Amino acid sequence: MKKRFYSKEFKSEAVRLSYQRENIKELADELGVKVDRIYRWRKLDSEDGVSKKASKPPSSQIDNQEVKELRKALKDAQLELEILKKAVHIFSKSDGKSINS
Repeated sequence: MKKRFYSKEFKSEAVRLSYQRENIKELADELGVKVDRIYRWRKLDSEDGVSKKASKPPSSQIDNQEVKELRKALKDAQLELEILKKAVHIFSKSDGKSINS
């Protein structure tokens, strides 16, 4: 069997993806490499002091940003609903009355 060699770019991309994905086995299957090889690349990468894991924002930071966005969307939706309720109230008052009279 022929020994396979992987480029530095391939290895670094595999390491980066391994930190983004939860299931490394699936990633290894997609890339056509063994799982232990990805773990070995990760170890070598962290020993070099160029760990990609540090560049990934913590999940709590992502969650906080998402909460802020959802709160803003909720506030906008509540404001829109309030405006529509007022409009319905105004138009329901003028029911039965002619605009020209």
